[in-house]
Amino acid sequence: MATIKKSIIAGSIALALGLGFSGCAQDPTPKTDAITVWVDELEAKALEKAAAEFRKDTKVSVNLVVQQDPRSNFLSQAATGGGPDVLVGAHDWVGELYANGLIEPMDLGGKKGDFYDNAVAAFQYEGKTYGLPYTIENLALVCNAKKFEKLQAWEQPNWQQVKEVGLALSLNAGGGDPYHLYPIQTSFGAHVFKKDQNGDYTPELDLANGGVEFAKWLSSEGKIMLDPASTWDSSVSALKSGSKGCWITGPWAKDQLGLDSAEFNIYSIPSVGGKEAVSFLSSRGFYVSKASKDAFYAKKFVVDYVAKSEHQKELFLVTGRVPANKSAFDAAKDDRVVQGFGNAGRKAEPLPAIPAMGSVWASWGASEIAIIRRQGKPEVIWNQMIADIKSSINQ
Repeated sequence: MATIKKSIIAGSIALALGLGFSGCAQDPTPKTDAITVWVDELEAKALEKAAAEFRKDTKVSVNLVVQQDPRSNFLSQAATGGGPDVLVGAHDWVGELYANGLIEPMDLGGKKGDFYDNAVAAFQYEGKTYGLPYTIENLALVCNAKKFEKLQAWEQPNWQQVKEVGLALSLNAGGGDPYHLYPIQTSFGAHVFKKDQNGDYTPELDLANGGVEFAKWLSSEGKIMLDPASTWDSSVSALKSGSKGCWITGPWAKDQLGLDSAEFNIYSIPSVGGKEAVSFLSSRGFYVSKASKDAFYAKKFVVDYVAKSEHQKELFLVTGRVPANKSAFDAAKDDRVVQGFGNAGRKAEPLPAIPAMGSVWASWGASEIAIIRRQGKPEVIWNQMIADIKSSINQ
């Protein structure tokens, strides 16, 4: 017992000394008197308080610059040592920015747990984190409230109930839409790519796992429910008129449908194939440039200031976008659109940002349309699609 007690005391002293050194550690002298952050107009307004607080604490100013074409301008300018210190952009830019060596990895430390896991995962690439998320987007099931008046507030419609009231889903006038069909597809077990032990996407397709079953559904039930000629406008019209009771869509439909009103309810997408219906998740967040004039203070601004709950709440209040931060999401408890889509997206998986994703869309969409139109056996069309995508990825 005495030995254990001595060990505990010694460990406590060492811990105290360690904490003391940590507490006394000084930030390095800034290499610049200002960092530049590329944002959109709403973000510029939302980040004013965070920038002022950062300036007060560090004496480093934050220039919030509205950039109209941030992705292409960052690619060209950062490659030659220019551009901003911090870039706010979509998570699916990460693969291209990483491949060009333009972004810094970011340690979110204790702040990581303040954000939803799938939002953080969206900025993960090759086992490291390259961005801080602040907003998320994903699909949900938007339904005419009158169609489900008998449902209790906590109840979700099942697939049979959706079938009975009718489903609107835009298929881009015959061009196909794998993005909006993805939750139905994944409910059969067919995800687009496999993942490695770190949770990162690999170029290995996972479309064969339950894919034929999904294809057969498209050819039978999908043929009856879905119109290959449908568009965004026809889907909006069908939902407003009541000819269709539900629509698979995202928060971008808020203004056109008036989702703030009690006329519509927002639900999680029910399973069709028996497994969980998983939609794609998109996120927007903060990258730190490798060409930053002072990467230490750029990261400090993002992780120690922007990531604070009060600044995340401000980002929501100004932009109205669904928060990736848990406290900001909870603070939006009275916003039915935020709560509806946010809760529907808890199991959503990040839209892959790997280069192979660019080889998927065309064949995927065309094949789904061909199956719905019964232009061949569904299993033959689906398996040929997989072969074509593999060939395209390997080119």
